[in-house]
Amino acid sequence: MYLTCFEIKKSRLALGWIGNRYRVHQRLRMAYRDEPRLLYRIEEMNDYLRVLAQSATRPDWEDAFGNFDVLTGPPVVKELHLDKLQNGGFYRFRLVANPVVTRNGKRLGLFREEDQLGWLTRQLEHSGATLLESQVRQIGLARSEKNPVKDGGVQTHYAVEFNGVLQVEDPLTLASRIAEGIGPAKAYGFGLLTLARFN
Repeated sequence: MYLTCFEIKKSRLALGWIGNRYRVHQRLRMAYRDEPRLLYRIEEMNDYLRVLAQSATRPDWEDAFGNFDVLTGPPVVKELHLDKLQNGGFYRFRLVANPVVTRNGKRLGLFREEDQLGWLTRQLEHSGATLLESQVRQIGLARSEKNPVKDGGVQTHYAVEFNGVLQVEDPLTLASRIAEGIGPAKAYGFGLLTLARFN
């Protein structure tokens, strides 16, 4: 697995692009010839925006950004070793997700913090981990447009950022779920779970 980090310029072109999550996904896909599951996350730092992208194959960012001037510098790519997750180990995590419940075949957003934490707890349990603590930040509605000429539709997802600590119960299952992503709307920048060792 590979994780790429790049910072985004504050230009009109860059901000217009980053403001449409569907277009972000389309552009990122251009870095791969064959990628089964691309996950990404947009993060607002103190004075800049950055994007994290996770993939099973090594990206070629020149194909995606060689003629699209929105980055402050070259992307930084590092290899992830999910096979080294430790059973019983403690990890800090971050996840930007679209918590939903399905009723009558429709996905409905969860807007209460207690419901969101319940959703996160279940997701991690199914992923081979136990939630120990988490802070919840309501990002709010994220709107995306596909092709206005063809469908004219706007997709709306409710974004929530979770930061906390988890304990690994099943390393193989957790590694698999990290690769697949957590929850729905992965093409819109949701589902990328990142970990850092917590001592």
